[in-house]
Amino acid sequence: MSDFSNISVTTLDDGMISLLVDGQPISEKYGMKFESSIVDELKALEVGKNLKLFDQFIFSHTDLNFEHTYKYITAILREEAGFKVSKNFVYIIKIEGQPEIDHVITKQGQPMTDTDVREFIQAHVQKSLTDYTDLKYAY
Repeated sequence: MSDFSNISVTTLDDGMISLLVDGQPISEKYGMKFESSIVDELKALEVGKNLKLFDQFIFSHTDLNFEHTYKYITAILREEAGFKVSKNFVYIIKIEGQPEIDHVITKQGQPMTDTDVREFIQAHVQKSLTDYTDLKYAY
């Protein structure tokens, strides 16, 4: 698979496969495995496009008008030189009767690190508790 020069595909005993990109697992913490059909999806992926592998829900809150959800999304991006794992912290707004609006949250245009995401969440929760929540009453 010449177009998979930087992806290693290993078939597992249960028929699933594991992927290493540039010799690194997609998730060091969890042994991720995929349906074998992902190979065909990756082969069909155009340069500049990505394939979402999974997303992790982090937290959400609702105000009077909208639902706000934060997720961490892992994808494989097809580049000219091969494939790259991308990880993004994403903010999603849900408005009843309308399509979801999503936005990748960055730090000065760069993907957020684990520490950046933790700091963002802690600051957001603190601001919510301080500015928008009255713990004596539920509205």
